[in-house]
Amino acid sequence: MTTPPVRDALATLQIQRRDAPRGPSFLARMFQLLALLIVLAGVGVAGFVVAQHQGWLKASDEWLPTAIRALPEVRITKVSVELGRSADAVVVATGYLVSYRQANIGARAAGRIETVNVEEGTRVKAGEVIAVLDHKDVDAALAGAKAAVRRAQAELAEQDVAIARAKKDLDRKTKLKESSAITDSQWDEVYFMHQSMIAKRDTLDAAVTLAEAKVQETEQFRENLIVRAPFDATVVSKDAEVGESILPGGMGEASGRGSVVTLADLDRLEVDCDVKEDYISRVMSGSPAEVAVDAVPNKRYAAKVRKVIPMGDRARATIKVRVAILDADQRLFPNMSAKVYFLPEPGEKKVKEVREKRIFCDSDAVVGTGADRAVWTVGDDLRVKRVPITAGEDRDGRTEIVEGLSGGERVIINPSPEIYEQQLVKLRD
Repeated sequence: MTTPPVRDALATLQIQRRDAPRGPSFLARMFQLLALLIVLAGVGVAGFVVAQHQGWLKASDEWLPTAIRALPEVRITKVSVELGRSADAVVVATGYLVSYRQANIGARAAGRIETVNVEEGTRVKAGEVIAVLDHKDVDAALAGAKAAVRRAQAELAEQDVAIARAKKDLDRKTKLKESSAITDSQWDEVYFMHQSMIAKRDTLDAAVTLAEAKVQETEQFRENLIVRAPFDATVVSKDAEVGESILPGGMGEASGRGSVVTLADLDRLEVDCDVKEDYISRVMSGSPAEVAVDAVPNKRYAAKVRKVIPMGDRARATIKVRVAILDADQRLFPNMSAKVYFLPEPGEKKVKEVREKRIFCDSDAVVGTGADRAVWTVGDDLRVKRVPITAGEDRDGRTEIVEGLSGGERVIINPSPEIYEQQLVKLRD
């Protein structure tokens, strides 16, 4: 058996070729499917946005998830219940309680706090020590200043003795001069020595005065390291602790605190409120008022207008008014929210004592006219409901509700004309 030549063997080898083209790979098909899904999602979102913009989706959008739905934002207010004189108020304004006198109290010199004698709620009298800063170095300087005074006084006393001795010597020399026992030059020497000692005494007396002034200066600097209450008040905030550094004027926490405590005169509280320009003509200094505080329900505090600040707020179209509370008690504190009812002057309108409750609503929440008036309320589930009402008098931006509401309901201010029953809304901050 013979072996075929190598050339013949190579000629028998062939590469099989496929005439049919290959299809796309699996990875390519996955990319195509993903691109198709992205395009479909974009088309759906675009269609939803257009539908919302055109108002096509109304009640039919309830099937959409809450996270997808574009909830309209609304501003709400509560329906109030008024009793007594406040129901006849000519103007109603809201504000916050402030103290007639309130101050951040700190030291008049920089230092480290050594002791703090008060806590929040402590009542202090004018001049009472609130805190003491470390003053050991000042005590040492004060002791040195007092020693310098004693030294200057001793030198002055020594000079007085020298002057007395020189005076006697001068008297003797004067008698000798009269009898021509000494020459004029000898008498002149004694005379000018006496005058020199008198002049030196003036210098030493000034040194005593200077040393005493130094003592007063050091004592005042030491007093500056003692924090005292400037008026009778209550500690409403403790701003620093023992060991902390303090700087006069307050330079920030990076460099040191500026105050030890915050004091407020809680016996003289007032309401800082803003009154609309349209109604400021009804408010005058000294006019009677009543104050309602949310933290003290079913209580009306007697008050009077203390001051109308002669400066308007251009952006808000309001005037700031200060109303003093006449019968403040221990339940009132600064920064509490309050509502002020500005009452008519005694001769302007007879104010009746009303025993039954009266319901009032913000006039901007009332829609419709005549017998078709209503408000849109917001329930706990944030769905709106149209409530027909019977309205009474409109005064100072609020409307008295005769029928339809009982007080405490949340109503929408300036509701949109496109709002509908049971619509889900979002409350605006």
